[in-house]
Amino acid sequence: MTEGVKDVKATKISITLDAYLKNEVDNIAKELGKTRSCLVADAVEYYLDFLDMTVATRRLNDKNDTIVSSVDMESY
Repeated sequence: MTEGVKDVKATKISITLDAYLKNEVDNIAKELGKTRSCLVADAVEYYLDFLDMTVATRRLNDKNDTIVSSVDMESY
């Protein structure tokens, strides 16, 4: 996902994984021909997309949440 994106500034972070997850990341990255960093970045991006969808679904199903029409949105 992030591989083909140009002009994106990357920021380094440090994470701690248990040995099993680290080995899984290494094995899958090798199988896919990706770096560990690229694989983890892709996994985080996929997971955040999943969480966005989860939040959107909750909001859609919330009977107490006010629905704003597209016409009203344009006025913002």
